[in-house]
Amino acid sequence: MFTRSFLGAAILASLVSLPLQAATVSLSVDNDGILGTDREYTSGLFLRWSSDPSTIGYSVEIGNQMWTPSDIEVATPQTNERAYAGLLYLQGRTYHQNDTNAYKAGLMLGTVGPSSNSEEAQDIVHTIVGSPDPQGWDYQIYDEFVYQLSLEAHQLVSRSSLGEFSVYGRGQAGNFQSEAAAGMTYRYGLDLGSTLGSTTVIPGNNVDVSMLSHSTQGMFFYTTLEARYRFDDITIEGDKPAANATTTVENTQGAISTGLAWYNQNWGATLSVTMESKQFEQSKRDHHSFGNVTVFYRY
Repeated sequence: MFTRSFLGAAILASLVSLPLQAATVSLSVDNDGILGTDREYTSGLFLRWSSDPSTIGYSVEIGNQMWTPSDIEVATPQTNERAYAGLLYLQGRTYHQNDTNAYKAGLMLGTVGPSSNSEEAQDIVHTIVGSPDPQGWDYQIYDEFVYQLSLEAHQLVSRSSLGEFSVYGRGQAGNFQSEAAAGMTYRYGLDLGSTLGSTTVIPGNNVDVSMLSHSTQGMFFYTTLEARYRFDDITIEGDKPAANATTTVENTQGAISTGLAWYNQNWGATLSVTMESKQFEQSKRDHHSFGNVTVFYRY
C-alpha cells in the first residue's frame, strides 16, 4: 500500500510539474482614449481562440480596427489629415516556440470601408463613454477586399536573473500594410523560458497570449523596440472621396511598446501602451499612442 501511495504521489507530482498546454479564449481592446487623444489609429477590438499548442499551435481571430483624423467633430476633410478608415478581418495563424526561438505565420482576410461597420462601432462606443460624435465617416476609405500574409521569428540572445533579451524579425505582404521590420525585446519576470516570442508592437497583439500556453503561471514586464519599412498602407493611400487630402505613407517608421502580463492556470490579463512614429508624410504630429487591455481564459 505504501508503494502504491508513493508511486501515485510521484506520478501526480510529475504531472503538476509538466508545462501547461492550454487552449485560450481572449478579448483585447486597443484605444487611445485612455491617453487623452482620439486620432490616427484610435481603436481596435479583437476576439481570439487559440488551440492547445503541443508542438504546433494555431489560432483564429476576428478583429475590427479604425483610424480617424485628429478632429472628429469636423464633418468635412481637412488639410494634412488622414481619411477615416475601418477594417474588419478574420485571421488564422500557426505558431511554434521553445525556450530559445519562436515562429509565427498568419493569413488575414477582410475588408476596409463602410462594410467594416467601423462607423457604427465608433458611434456606439462614443455614446457609451460620452465622447463627441464622429462627423466625417461619409468621407472614409472606400470598400475594398484586403488580404495579408505575415511571418515572424524570435531568437533568444540572453537570459539570466537580470532578465531576458531577444531579437526578432517579421514581414507582411498583401494589400493592407506591406512591411519589413526588426526589433528587440527586454523582459523581466517569471517563467520567461516558456513564453519567448509573446510580445510585439502589433495592435491587438502587444502581448500575444497564444504564446503563453506552455506556462502554468507567471508574470513579466516587457519593453519592445521596433524599426520598420512600410511599403504601402491602404488606410492612408486607399481609394477615397476626392475631397480628402492627399496622403502618402511614411516609409520609415518606428515603435515602442511597454507593459505588464499576469496569468495563472485559468485566467490572465495584460496592460500595455504603444507609441508609434508618424505613418504618413503630411502628418502634423511626429507620433501617436494607444493603450491595450487584454483578458483571457485558459482551459
